[in-house]
Amino acid sequence: MARSRAKNILIIGAGPTQIGRDTESEAAAVQIIKNFAETDRNLFYVTSDANSVIPRLDVDVKFIEAELTVNSLIQILRENEIDVILPVAGNTVALQLSEQLNESGILKELNVRTMGVTTTTIHNINNPELMNRVLKHIKEPTIPTTVVENVTDALRFAKRVGFPVLIKPIASLTKTNRIKCDNEHQLMEMLESAFKVSITNQVAVEKSVVGYKEIEMIVIRDAEGSKLLINGGENFNPIGVHSGDSIIFSPTQTLTDVEFQSLRTAALKIAEILKIKGVCHVQFALDPTDGKHFITRINPFFDRSSAFAARATGYPIANVVAKILMGQNLREIKLSGVQRHDSLALIEPVMDHIAVRFPTWSFASFKNANQQLNTRMKSTGSVMAFGRSAEEALQKAIRSVDSTTAAEQAALDESQLSEAQLINVLIHPRAGEVYYLLEAIRRGYTVDELAKMTHIDAFYFYKLRHLVKLERRLRDNRFDMAALQEAKYFGFGDTQIAHLWQVRSDEVRDFRIKKAHVFATYKGVEPTAGEFPYLTNTYYSTFEDEDEAVRTTGKKILVLGTANSQVGTNSAAEYTTFQTIQRCQKLGYKVILINNNPNALTLIPDLADKIYLEPLTVENCLNIIHQEKPDKIIAQGKWEIVTQLVLRNVQVEQLPVSRTTRSENIEADYMGVISSINGSINLFGVVGIDEDNMFIPIEVSEALKVKVDPLIKNANQHITNNGIYSVIIKENMHQLQIVSVVPLAVQDLPFLSFAFDQDFAGIITEITLNGSSKIENHPIIQGGYRYSHVYPYTQFGLKKPQNPPFSLAIGAEFQSIK
Repeated sequence: MARSRAKNILIIGAGPTQIGRDTESEAAAVQIIKNFAETDRNLFYVTSDANSVIPRLDVDVKFIEAELTVNSLIQILRENEIDVILPVAGNTVALQLSEQLNESGILKELNVRTMGVTTTTIHNINNPELMNRVLKHIKEPTIPTTVVENVTDALRFAKRVGFPVLIKPIASLTKTNRIKCDNEHQLMEMLESAFKVSITNQVAVEKSVVGYKEIEMIVIRDAEGSKLLINGGENFNPIGVHSGDSIIFSPTQTLTDVEFQSLRTAALKIAEILKIKGVCHVQFALDPTDGKHFITRINPFFDRSSAFAARATGYPIANVVAKILMGQNLREIKLSGVQRHDSLALIEPVMDHIAVRFPTWSFASFKNANQQLNTRMKSTGSVMAFGRSAEEALQKAIRSVDSTTAAEQAALDESQLSEAQLINVLIHPRAGEVYYLLEAIRRGYTVDELAKMTHIDAFYFYKLRHLVKLERRLRDNRFDMAALQEAKYFGFGDTQIAHLWQVRSDEVRDFRIKKAHVFATYKGVEPTAGEFPYLTNTYYSTFEDEDEAVRTTGKKILVLGTANSQVGTNSAAEYTTFQTIQRCQKLGYKVILINNNPNALTLIPDLADKIYLEPLTVENCLNIIHQEKPDKIIAQGKWEIVTQLVLRNVQVEQLPVSRTTRSENIEADYMGVISSINGSINLFGVVGIDEDNMFIPIEVSEALKVKVDPLIKNANQHITNNGIYSVIIKENMHQLQIVSVVPLAVQDLPFLSFAFDQDFAGIITEITLNGSSKIENHPIIQGGYRYSHVYPYTQFGLKKPQNPPFSLAIGAEFQSIK
């Protein structure tokens, strides 16, 4: 039967934030939806992510809040007469669901097709044995792999290829990673749980390539077969440490041209044989002894690596892919930044800088979690940094980790470790590994010794050794202009130098600016490295002579972004910043954003007017303030960087929100949400709180309203500033009483905005900037939805406590109670 043009398109989201998945999927979805909205297609977006920004977009898209299960998707397909499903913005979740929908026969029954990636490709990728056949067909070497249905076959295979081996469930019920097994006992133990989470009761077993270099390639292909390599990245750690827990350098640093071209060719071949229409992320294991490679993973969807590639190169991957999905080809796509070139979308990006992605953890909040790094990802987020050298980019990445989490980067005090303890940490990598490596170099370990112990390429130890030499020069030459200038060029921050000179950081800054005359300059991030005229709005700092950034004109505001993802705020903070930026623009401001989270939703092109991809440190903020002279600076409430800036007489407009949480784990039955503006109280509505601290939108009955109204009128006695507040209410002997009145928590803000059909972040922003905001009440959404927190206990191998604190949540999800 001939296919008609797709009219109704269902975009499958990735669900709530968790370890291994930040807001990069939603960022891609936003860009795709905005591009698709320019056509006459009907768009539907389904997710269980309670922090989704999609409901607040100013485009025509139907937002469906539902559990991401096959049954719920089948119902959505039928009710909305869907023609096409788009899984590439939903990470592995959407890919697995698309596979299950295809196997159920519903796609064939309803004549629904997939967009961007075929069902055959999805099926092959989900089955390593089938994928190996495809790779052999294009003459790509394959890792010995088998799929087993029992322990006996798994043991037989492991004995044949030799330990260690890696196992992974086929068609897993949950997100899983490869698990390394070093012996028979480990294999039998891990197989038991792996079989349980496999829908098909099958497990893939493969020969381990632990110790090989891990290289990543991001490619794009269009419908007519034109292909581009967008970016190549090299993991600091060899295979054996999850790539999400490893530092990544882009472009690749240690590959020969022959090796690089071999991997590039392989990645492009894979995109061709799989008939990808869009982005494809290919991971390789590269034998450092002979340059031979194996393909370890293929992701034909937007993930953290494609998000980092877009930031590192300045190439707008999601916007280009959206146009490809709409039927355009690379030779037809023009990028808005290009000044003189007709087919820039066909030109592979070139970098004149080095970008680093640096993992961050939340182990300080989970004391009993095992901090040893292996094939299971444990970092809750990452930061990125840019520099003119590997040293500068790495140093900026290290100090990008804000001071609230700096202590947990180094799980142990490296300077206090005994020699035996240090060697153990070097052999068995753990969170904050780079700190231990620097300490080893300070103690006199040679490059060859460290390379042999860690299997990390010697190149990186030469870079670390250079940083240690700079440390020594600084320590031995206090307030020396030449030493300072060299240190700044290679990425040392004022605070780091102050520590070595044993003075305050402000003294270093004064000396640097007033006597040494060493100033930060800014370079643009764009995909041609200056080959073609290109208007970019994205910049990073370095210490060279030429400054490419031009001061923004007009009424402008500097917004402090969320930085690295941590437990507590995470995607809810990104949602809030996204809405804040849009409201600032509606109020007539040009928005300048500083952020360094590579997965950040707020870094999508054309959202902020100018972006600084910089560490959120006092030094960097002051440098940007000096560069831009903003009319106002705005931040989400009071946190450490805000406090430090205020201490330096910088006026920061602080949104009256709680960046942590509302009153935690208190006994309560209801929560009212109110605005208080110049003494006037407005009740938006009331939600219920059940025994699991889950929010349920409820319709306020007349009887309840009679009880609530007097309480709300008296809430003013608990309020000193204008803003949006949560009124926590307890019912006792049929009488209601206020337990607490607190500023609306960032964690709750997205869901409550959805439940009451309000832009609470925008209202709070406008109240902060203008002293008032027009309030329009809307009926509470009646759908029977619960809102619950998502915690990383499972990924850390910990037992979830009975009443976990909300401040340790990593995301939030909708749950239907119909």
